[in-house]
Amino acid sequence: MNSYKILFHFESGEYALLEIKRILDQETDKSKLYFWLLYDKSNSTLKKLNFVSMSQDEDNQIRTFEHEHLAFDTQIAVLFSADTEYFMDVLSVEEELAIVLKQAIYEFLDKTELAG
Repeated sequence: MNSYKILFHFESGEYALLEIKRILDQETDKSKLYFWLLYDKSNSTLKKLNFVSMSQDEDNQIRTFEHEHLAFDTQIAVLFSADTEYFMDVLSVEEELAIVLKQAIYEFLDKTELAG
C-alpha cells in the first residue's frame, strides 16, 4: 500500500522537491514514515535526501540533509547542493503532481516497502 501525504512541495523548471509522510497505521519509526525526495525532471530520476536536522530563523525554515541544505519561506525555496543553488517556487500541497513524478514516488515506496 503506497498511501502518502505531501507535507511540502517545491518546484522549478528542473526539479521537484517534496517531503512526504507515508500513511502506515502501525508504524512509529519516523525514518520509515517521512521522506524528502528530489526529482530531476531532465532525466526522470528520484533521489532520497538523507535528513539530518530542521530549524528555523526569523525568515526561513531550514532543513539540513547529508549533502544538501534547504531554506524556504512561504514563497521561495533555495536548495544548496555542492556549489550550486537551486531556486524553487513553494507550491500548495494540494497541487496535482505530474504523472511521471507520481509514478516515481510509487516506485520509490514500492522499493522501500520491499526493503523494509
